[in-house]
Amino acid sequence: MQSTARSASHICLYVGLDATDEELGLGRSNLWVYHSTDQDGDFARYLADPEAPLPLAYISFPSAKDPDFERRYPGRATIELITLAPWERFAAWADQRVRRRGDDYEAIKAELAERMLRELDRHLPQVRAAIDYQEVSTPLSTRHFAGYERGEIYGLDHSPERFAARWLRPRTPLRGLWLTGQDITTCGIAGAMAGGYLTASAMLGRNLLKAAGRE
Repeated sequence: MQSTARSASHICLYVGLDATDEELGLGRSNLWVYHSTDQDGDFARYLADPEAPLPLAYISFPSAKDPDFERRYPGRATIELITLAPWERFAAWADQRVRRRGDDYEAIKAELAERMLRELDRHLPQVRAAIDYQEVSTPLSTRHFAGYERGEIYGLDHSPERFAARWLRPRTPLRGLWLTGQDITTCGIAGAMAGGYLTASAMLGRNLLKAAGRE
């Protein structure tokens, strides 16, 4: 049986602010914050020891990217922070109900939220005083809401073996069964969109990506 590994799982801190993006000086560009230039080492140390420094913080500004946000939510703004979170750290609560996982689970979420907020403080210190709401999702949240078994953020692992796997193509050996989405191309929204184009092209027998480029 052919198989490939899953991508990494993650936690996300969702932040609601009682000030606007303009008032806080927030831009639309994502921030990728790494602990050091030794990225492989930082990831390995964090996976081995959850108390090690966070190897990565991805900071995004959804409200700043939404041209209609200020009209719908005047005086508000939002931020998302994402970092690595090994599934194994949360597996003990995998069979418990959402919002019924107990004090130990909530304590881990609170500790991770504070660590991520400290990363936010380093780069956007003006934000902390404007925080009106915050919520943490864990790999268990991803499993519950998105159906990924171990809370993986981007489907299959992005390894050379995955991209070389010939069975990860739109057409399958089973008549009428097609594959699509990010797992036949690459991760994220753009990957899922490209996967849709490729599968539709295979089904129709013509290059829809080339056709779209002419429109």
